[in-house]
Amino acid sequence: MSQSLAVLEQQRSRILMQILELGDFRGGSITAINGRCGKPNCRCHQPNQPGHGPNFRLTRKVDGKTVSESFASAAELRKAQREVEAFQDFGNSARSY
Repeated sequence: MSQSLAVLEQQRSRILMQILELGDFRGGSITAINGRCGKPNCRCHQPNQPGHGPNFRLTRKVDGKTVSESFASAAELRKAQREVEAFQDFGNSARSY
């Protein structure tokens, strides 16, 4: 049974409103990285030292290649966390259509 033109126009209007309400979002995942630097005399190379970190990185695919992005500040990290969460929420809601 096909839907009437009025019903289809209402659906389109509802979808357009949802698009207008979207905030910033980006795909990928954020992970914490701990590690040792390249300076042999640094404290991170001493026994029982945990190394540097955690340093947070966003990892995502761009043109089939894995790209990592570091954050210069805690504010940038929080913004990225919100955007990744929004992207995941968007993907979950899109599958419900």
